[in-house]
Amino acid sequence: MESLQNVGNQEPNDEQAQRQPVETILRGIDELVERTISDNTNLEQNAANTDVVSLRFHQSALLKRFKGIMIEIQSKAAKATHDIESKLGPDSQLGHMNPAVNDALEDLVGVPHDSDLNRVLGRTYLNDKQSFKLRNFSTGSPDPRIIVSDDSNVLFPSADGPIVILRPTLRNVYVVQHAYVRLLNHKEKLIKDYFDSADLGVGSSRKFSREYYENLSLANLPSKNKLGTLLDVKHSSFSHSTQDLGLALVYTNPDGRLQCVEAVTGEVLNIRGDNESSYIILPVAEVSIKKLYDTYRSLRDVTSEQRRAAKDKEFASKLPIDEMDVLTKQLGDGESNGAGGGNSKKRRRMLDDDE
Repeated sequence: MESLQNVGNQEPNDEQAQRQPVETILRGIDELVERTISDNTNLEQNAANTDVVSLRFHQSALLKRFKGIMIEIQSKAAKATHDIESKLGPDSQLGHMNPAVNDALEDLVGVPHDSDLNRVLGRTYLNDKQSFKLRNFSTGSPDPRIIVSDDSNVLFPSADGPIVILRPTLRNVYVVQHAYVRLLNHKEKLIKDYFDSADLGVGSSRKFSREYYENLSLANLPSKNKLGTLLDVKHSSFSHSTQDLGLALVYTNPDGRLQCVEAVTGEVLNIRGDNESSYIILPVAEVSIKKLYDTYRSLRDVTSEQRRAAKDKEFASKLPIDEMDVLTKQLGDGESNGAGGGNSKKRRRMLDDDE
């Protein structure tokens, strides 16, 4: 078996070998861009023999085809990244190297070993600075693997444990963001409580490092009532429910009992028996913060166009009303109801055709 040192010495050669297919992929994308621009140039040169409407139609079809190919490339890249992370990332079989696991966490300094804070929060180091992690625990239910996909042909192995496949929808973006921020705020409160109650001595610093998945800027949440509380689920291997599922977060009380809350509203839930399969259940632990953050980023990436369209629609609805324009439209509608209505409609159709 090769030593880690020998493996390290092979990195330059491995990197050089990996660059060859990458360069081929990048060259293919460049060729696709050049071909699309060339096709558009040909359309414009032949525009003299066609009307403007026909030119716009063919350009739209060309753009749609190009965007479809690029989205397919992005989806393939996201799937490949997920596959590699599942094998090499901190949630893989190398989990003993993950600073989030309880065995690698130290007790908090300045509070009793058996305190409530030490029970749920631990200490480690990140970039040579102090960092804090929520301790992991078991809810008694299998912890699901969450994937974002709307491809009906995608098959995922069941051997890796329970799997939930979320559709790339705006509602899922909102629900997952609310759940993520609820966990992050809970952790931030615990850290604040720790600094406020710990006996750290005079002049001790409150500074600490955060992991990349602890993004406080996401705390600017959309309205809770905007898109509801249910996730758009495409497939769930651990649930027999055919409906969209709720998202529940499980806390551990000081007496060891588990408490379930709805991820968006914070309402206390009584999940047992019949309604247990109606929820995706996640422990309030470090692994869940990272899981929800990764899911949120995946949803943001694949719903960028949907979110842009929604923002444009919302912006248009808030524009000031042009009273003269409204009056002109009303007068136009009045004329269409009179004797000249037929000619008015014909004029409007002609204008629409010109556009």
